[in-house]
Amino acid sequence: MKTVDKMEVLHSQTAEFIAQGEIGKFLKLIPDTFIIKGSEQENGFNQGYAIRHINRKDILLIDVVEKETLKAVKQLVADGYTIKGIILSNSSVYKNAYADLKTVSEDAGGAPIYAHPRNSINDTTYKPKNITAKPEIVKHFGLKIYDLPGNGGGSILIYSDINDGMLFTGEDAIGSSYDVEENTFSRPTMESKNSEFGLAESWAPLMKTLVTYFHYMENQHSI
Repeated sequence: MKTVDKMEVLHSQTAEFIAQGEIGKFLKLIPDTFIIKGSEQENGFNQGYAIRHINRKDILLIDVVEKETLKAVKQLVADGYTIKGIILSNSSVYKNAYADLKTVSEDAGGAPIYAHPRNSINDTTYKPKNITAKPEIVKHFGLKIYDLPGNGGGSILIYSDINDGMLFTGEDAIGSSYDVEENTFSRPTMESKNSEFGLAESWAPLMKTLVTYFHYMENQHSI
C-alpha cells in the first residue's frame, strides 16, 4: 500500500483544518483518505470516511449513509468511481441512514453494504453482508476488522494498511473535539458493565500493538 509523508499528516489532521470542512463535502485528510461531515450533534458532527484504492478507481465508504452526504456519494458515482462497499461500523450509523438500505445501496451505484452480524438492523429491504467473515473487500483495501462489544450490538474497529496505517474507530473511541489542540482519543462509556469490561479487554492488546508499531516507525525514520 501507498505510504505518506508524516509532515503532511501533521499539517492536514489538525482540529482547525477539519473544523473548516463543509458539511456534506469530502475533505482530503491525506492522499486517498477523505473525511466527510454529516449531521451536527451536541459534541460535534457525525463523520464518515472514504478510502480510494491505489488503482484510483475503487472507493470504500465507512459510515457514509446520512442525507447530508448523499449528494457527495452520488457525485462519486457520476465521476466514474466504483464504490466497492459501504461499511457500517456500528448500529448507531444505521439509525442515522437517510433511507432504507436498499435505497442507500442503489444510490451508491449498487454498492454492497457491510456490517457486524450482531448489529440491530431491522431492514426488510436489504440484509447487510457480514464484514467479520473476511469478504474480498477486506483484502482489496488492506483492512483488518476488530470485533468489539459496542452499545446494543456488534461494533467494529477498522484498520487499513493505506498510508502507513489508518485506524477508523467508529463508536469505540471518542476523539478530541474540534475546538481544542489535543489529538487524543479515549474509550466511550458503555451502557452495560459487561460491554464496558469487554471494550477495555478488547482495546488492551490493540493498544500494545499500536505502541509497538509507532515505535517501529519512529526507528525506521530515524535511520
